[in-house]
Amino acid sequence: MDIRKIFEAISVELSAKFQKTMQIKHNGGKGDNRENAFVDFLKEYLPNKYGIGRGEVISPENEISGELDIVIFDKDHCPLFLKSDSHSLYPRESVFGAISMKSHLDSAELKDAYNNIASLKKIISTQGFTNSLTPGMSTGLNPVVPVTAIFSYATNRSLEAIAKQVNDLDKKMSNINLRPDFVVVLGLGIIGPNGRIRNNFNTYNLPSDPDKLSLSRATGRHTLLRFYMQFLDELNSITQPKLDLHSYFDMPSIVGEYKVKKHDKLIVKFNGEEEASVKRLTLSAINKIVKNSKIVTLEQHFINHIGVLPSGAGKIYDLSSYIYEYNPKNKPPLQIQRDDNGHPIGDVNTFQPLHIEIDGNKYAIDGNSITDDDFEENPDFTVNELMSH
Repeated sequence: MDIRKIFEAISVELSAKFQKTMQIKHNGGKGDNRENAFVDFLKEYLPNKYGIGRGEVISPENEISGELDIVIFDKDHCPLFLKSDSHSLYPRESVFGAISMKSHLDSAELKDAYNNIASLKKIISTQGFTNSLTPGMSTGLNPVVPVTAIFSYATNRSLEAIAKQVNDLDKKMSNINLRPDFVVVLGLGIIGPNGRIRNNFNTYNLPSDPDKLSLSRATGRHTLLRFYMQFLDELNSITQPKLDLHSYFDMPSIVGEYKVKKHDKLIVKFNGEEEASVKRLTLSAINKIVKNSKIVTLEQHFINHIGVLPSGAGKIYDLSSYIYEYNPKNKPPLQIQRDDNGHPIGDVNTFQPLHIEIDGNKYAIDGNSITDDDFEENPDFTVNELMSH
């Protein structure tokens, strides 16, 4: 049996389907039919653990990729937040790879596909994780870098011309790891590293020689088989982290130009209100906080907040890390007073911080320096719902 002959026949079939789409006048219809033909191939020949879909990828930080023509995801373990044949929303931890589909790979289409792939890679985690690859033993793993490719049915350029543009696009990238792993033209060849990019423990090692990144291989009739084997080899080298759904439930909200967290579940009772309700900080309040906060070390923040550095704090916290303090009245550290019943209460004239996050930075906001006008009702939660967590 000659496997090459089988894939050569599949390649001819895909090319024939592409030619049929040329008779469709509506561009959207053409694109859907081309992608469907390739999706059918992937569904038939990739292992069952890999799901094939289309849509966007989202991170726990509420970052979203561009629209991806083909997404390869963990079908067995990870849920989809939104599912349809035309568009799904995939949690970052479920994604193994993505492919940008093109009809004719001219210079504009290649540049567009580069940006599309980069939109996915920009939101992947940079944090390593541990996983139990064998019972009773945890192994440290590098963050996952999805396998990515640009796949075209045809081009009016030579493989060498495409490779030259690939090299030029690579040189312009602020982070070379954002590039697609492979550029493929059906029946013509593959541009990209010849050897494995991913190895044990999710390591991702691109060749340091730029020419090897844009290495062109005129694989001709065997292009589909060679691409399939290399792409699947890279997919199978990936170990995904466990999906923490709570991180998506608690992910930051988009407020104006900011990504804000812990600002929208505040149980507040204004003067004149009979009952407390759930409120959130307004955009104008967040603007004010960002503009008027001062950055200090965590060590200095402890002193500003409670007057002393807690015993043993250096063993628990990174005291050299930074936090932004919003204390516009320069209130002194917290002083405890007691009400008429002897219950401890904070002195409103001292620094009593509320902690939130803005664009990934920690903020300590003096609770008595924000006013009723800085809040708005949050219809997404009730007091009972928050208290039940």
